[in-house]
Amino acid sequence: MVERCKWCQDDPLLIAYHDHEWGRETHDDQLLFEYLTLELFQSGLSWRTVLHKREAMREAFAGFDFNKVKAFDQKKVEALMQHPGIIKNRRKIEATIKNAGVVAELVKKHGSFDRFLETLPADVEEKKKALSKVFYHVGPTVAESFFQAAGIIPVIHDETCFLLKK
Repeated sequence: MVERCKWCQDDPLLIAYHDHEWGRETHDDQLLFEYLTLELFQSGLSWRTVLHKREAMREAFAGFDFNKVKAFDQKKVEALMQHPGIIKNRRKIEATIKNAGVVAELVKKHGSFDRFLETLPADVEEKKKALSKVFYHVGPTVAESFFQAAGIIPVIHDETCFLLKK
């Protein structure tokens, strides 16, 4: 039997995320925005809760197309607050819309969100602080989780996990 990190439990979505996404390097701006948004919404909740709402979040946030999300207005915020499948936290919804605008500006300035991320300090603590200064509702913990999800910094697997690099 394959052993994984304990947080996967026996949940097929968590297992698939752990085995095929978490910590895998990506340079796709839309996926990076998706990871940033999911980590923002996870703050204060379990990753299981967020992952089980991921498909509804994709639908609600235009497939995490930051160019579309940045144009969401107050009417759209109200509609999202009524959406049956997503986490209904006004501050997180509004932060996501603002962050979409930030990503769009970073793409204009750097050519891509990914290229902007490459300009951040190499030191992990400094990298987390820098990201926290750029995005809304993103503190050091959310920043670290985002960097791990996107494969920018190493993830920490349990000692018994088959993916642990020894």
